[in-house]
Amino acid sequence: MTGDDSMSGRYPPDALKADGLRAGAGLALTLGPFLIAQPHPLIAAPLLAGAALFGVFALRTAQRRFQRIAVDATGIRQHGPLGRAIRWDQVETVALRYYSTRRDRQGGWMQLTVRGAGRRIAVESPLDGFDRVAAAVAAAVRGRGLPVSEATRDNFVSLGHAVDPPRPSPFRR
Repeated sequence: MTGDDSMSGRYPPDALKADGLRAGAGLALTLGPFLIAQPHPLIAAPLLAGAALFGVFALRTAQRRFQRIAVDATGIRQHGPLGRAIRWDQVETVALRYYSTRRDRQGGWMQLTVRGAGRRIAVESPLDGFDRVAAAVAAAVRGRGLPVSEATRDNFVSLGHAVDPPRPSPFRR
């Protein structure tokens, strides 16, 4: 990105609503038995562990409601609760992972993780503008010559963003 070019994205309300419903249903199923009876400790322990997981998921979903991801010529920023920023010259590692929801690899989502300066910013593909964020991160990887895993390289290519630096031509003009 050059000059004042910048973009930001948010998670769409429909995706957040679905995650909120999942978190609520999970909490109801894991905490509901405690409203009806006092479960045996062998049953209570897994129910409370499940409730803790669904609680973390609910908090993460609530955080995303107020979160905005921005990229510009200087770096990537996460605005909102627990906001943070990483300048492009501070990026140390980048990973782009694909998580499939079916065996035939149809459906699923991607998660882009950028680490640097002791901070981590993770962005998932439901984000409005995910492709533009991925393009900016790919440009930073190319520009800095950062090594990435083969899976990350393949996932960037699947989005249309090469991360390998251009190779010089063996022919001089």
